[in-house]
This record gives sequence, C-alpha cells and structure tokens, in this order.
Amino acid sequence: MTKRMTFSYVYFLTRVFFIGFGFSFLFNIAGKDAWISFIIGNLLSMLLVTYIAKIKKKYQTVNFLKEEGHIPLKILIGIFSTIVAIEILFIFQTLASNFFLVQSPHWFILLPALLLVFRICQKSFTTIGRVGTILMYISLFMVIIALITLTGYVKTEHFLPVMTTDIPHIIQASLYYMAYSTAPLIFMILIPNTDNNLPKYYFLANLTIIIMGILIIGILGPDLINIYRYPEYMILKVIKILNFIEKVENIFAIATLFDLFMVLSISMNSIKEKLPKKKQNIWFSLILLFVFGVSIFFGIHYSLALQIYYYLPVILLIFIILILTAFTIKLKRIKKE
Repeated sequence: MTKRMTFSYVYFLTRVFFIGFGFSFLFNIAGKDAWISFIIGNLLSMLLVTYIAKIKKKYQTVNFLKEEGHIPLKILIGIFSTIVAIEILFIFQTLASNFFLVQSPHWFILLPALLLVFRICQKSFTTIGRVGTILMYISLFMVIIALITLTGYVKTEHFLPVMTTDIPHIIQASLYYMAYSTAPLIFMILIPNTDNNLPKYYFLANLTIIIMGILIIGILGPDLINIYRYPEYMILKVIKILNFIEKVENIFAIATLFDLFMVLSISMNSIKEKLPKKKQNIWFSLILLFVFGVSIFFGIHYSLALQIYYYLPVILLIFIILILTAFTIKLKRIKKE
C-alpha cells in the first residue's frame, strides 16, 4: 500500500458525504456564515483524525478482528459499513436521477454500480487503492480546474455582514461538518498499510471542501444556498471554458461519482473482510442485495429517506464515539494482558 494509495483513500472518504445533501444541510443550519463552521469543524476534525491515526497505529500491530476476533466490534463496524453503503447508494441514485439519467428507473441506475463494486471487492484493499489513485488524479484535476474557474464569479458582498447566524447554529454546523468529514475515516483503521499520515492527508483533502463551500456562498449568495438541494452542482453551471464553451457541469460533476464509487467499494469491502471465510461470497452477495433493496426503497420513498438523511450527522457522531471507544478499550485490555 503506497502513500498515494493511502492519500486516495483519505481523499475520497473525507469528501463523500458533502455530495448532494451535505453542503445543503449545513447551509440550512448556518446560512452564509457556514464558512465559519467549516473552519471550526476542520479544527475539531484535525484533533479527531489525529486520534484515529493513533488508534490505527496501535491496531496495525495487533489486528484483533482477524479470525474469531472481537465479535461485538465486528458487528458494530458491520452495521456502520452497511449504513454508509446505503447512504452512498441513495446519494448516487438521487444525483444520477436528477442530472444524468432522469428517465431511468432506480434499479437500472444502481445495478452497474453494484456489479462494479462486487467485482472490485473480489480483490483486496490494495487493488481498490490502485483504482483510487488513478481516479484521484482525475478528480483532483477536475476539482482544481473548477475551483480556479469559479473564483472569478465570487461576490464578497454575499458574505456580509458576518456573524448574522447565532452561535448555537454555527456550533451545530461545525459538529455536523466534523461528522461528515471524519466518520468515513474509521475505515482507515481497518485498511492494512504502513503510512499513517492521516492528519496531513485529511487536511489536504479537506481544503477542497472548505474552498468549495466558500465558493458556493460567494457565487449563489445567502438566499440561493438555502434553496438548491445541490448547490455544489449549480455553481458548476456558471463555468465557461475559453469564454464560449458552456454547459460543462456534467463533466466536472463526474468527480463526485468517483467519490461515491470509491467509498461504496471501501465500505462494502470492509464488510466482506469481516465475514466468515466459509461461503464468504454467498454471504457478501446477500448483504449486497440487501443494501441494493434498501437503497431502491429509499429512492422510491424519497421523503422518508430525506428525513433519515437529516439525522445522518447525529448517527455518524454516535458511531464515531462507539467505535473509537470500543477500539480504545480493547487496545488497553490487550496492553494490560
């Protein structure tokens, strides 16, 4: 597992939950002052990611989840991975059905993604890392070009006056930002590699989120950021290449599909790795079909899925606390033994 592979993992895991609803939800809470929450959330997240890196370093020397291992922690990680996979598929089908495949049924949208994930999960985390490294370079190129191009459309008056949002809402948005950006990094504890520079990789990946969030506010303004469900997609509509090539938003939006595909692969592979070796493919196929079915159900009952998504940051925070506490207690017990 090379440093580039590790960075690709952190890059995609950090960004994924801001797609589709993440930015929109944070803007609904903190308004045009959400950029303050992004910065505070980043500072809080750096502390948490540093602790995750510390646990990962200790876990790599023990790996007590192998074989029979620590069953309660396996179950906890399994539930967390399943929730992440379902949410990723929900975001994927919502994004695709709204902008790419408007007339296509939900099962048709999800089926290719599931087949690809099933195939890549037959390999290892190293293989996923190789694919992720290639996709990361493409994604970074698109993201950097988009950010540079969009800078010229920012209006500073959209940020003024500052601090019109009350402190409790700014703090709430900061905690939710931390949940979105750090919860998926729990998977990094399970990925076997020797490079443990998670805080540095997280900070670099997080810069793309913060800059994008600031650009959304500066371009759309305080009113429109609370109207659009996909504000990060809507600002891409203003991009013009060489001042005459327009409607390139779908090309740049492909980068978001890379995020979704990679995190879906990582979460499902985390489930597969913890399944019994005997009849592993059968169990994995059943779980994949379950995730597929639940995602289609949420796609059909959109209002229900949307209500659940509003509670997602709280759910993520709970799993962060539970899983990191379980790892900490188990590692301390092992150290005493």
